[in-house]
Amino acid sequence: MTPEESEQIAAAGTVVFYNLSALIFDNGLLGVYILAFIISMRIILQKENTGRAHKMLIALLLTGFVMAVLSTCANVAVNLFLVKFGLVVSLSGGIIAQEMAASLKVIAMAAIEQWSEDFMFLIADTAIAWRAWVLWAENRLIRWTLLIMLLADIGITIADSTADTKEVLNLINNAITLDMLSVALNLTINIVATLLIAHRTWTHHQSTRAISHNNKTQVEAILLLMIESGAIFGVVQLANIINQALDLHAAPHSPITNAILFLDSLYSYSAALNPVALVILIQTGNTYEHSFHLEDVSSQETNPIP
Repeated sequence: MTPEESEQIAAAGTVVFYNLSALIFDNGLLGVYILAFIISMRIILQKENTGRAHKMLIALLLTGFVMAVLSTCANVAVNLFLVKFGLVVSLSGGIIAQEMAASLKVIAMAAIEQWSEDFMFLIADTAIAWRAWVLWAENRLIRWTLLIMLLADIGITIADSTADTKEVLNLINNAITLDMLSVALNLTINIVATLLIAHRTWTHHQSTRAISHNNKTQVEAILLLMIESGAIFGVVQLANIINQALDLHAAPHSPITNAILFLDSLYSYSAALNPVALVILIQTGNTYEHSFHLEDVSSQETNPIP
């Protein structure tokens, strides 16, 4: 074996090692998500509610579950194909020819993984915009603004997924621009919706302060949970944008390049967990006093909302 062949094998092994490490992390997050999804669906199905909003929530969560499972299964298939056809099945052209053959084998699975992930983000954006839409149902300007932003998000998501698929097929090389634009739009929707919810929370607090004697009402507790979930998801989105910007100038297999593999999984499952976790917290009555704030609040129990 020549020194050049040894370097090629070492480089391929390094890629496989980091990919499998990220895959383990990804499957761990999937386990957490599945547990949270089962709990949320059990809570929702116990409610005697047949309204349109109730059915839409169930459909939204089910779609998110399908996308999350499909994305992880496709990721597993991609890594198995890369190992089998890149390292196990020998070709006369050596490790380079094997890597090219493996890349061709995973095109379909990689496309499925990318589309599933992008739709997970779209579902999360829809859930976030929906919360603000409901709270500002009487304001036509805000409703139209949220709708236009969501429609733009859908268009960018489809364009980004298409560009990523073409990049896998080596047809274009500008998919990174759409990736950044998509994440930036995701963050914008989250910020706008969270600020709208925060404004509603403040006005509600002002209107009930004299009656509630500065204690947090159930409605205010739920609104604060929505703000918290949006803020936490926003931090993950911002970290992903920064990491992608740094990755543009990073060397191959650098710490930044490897870290983005883990951050991508965290970002994807943060999007999937956001609506599921909020349903669990609200429906079980674990509102503001059990969230990340540790302030002195009312000790009275809150009842689950329908």
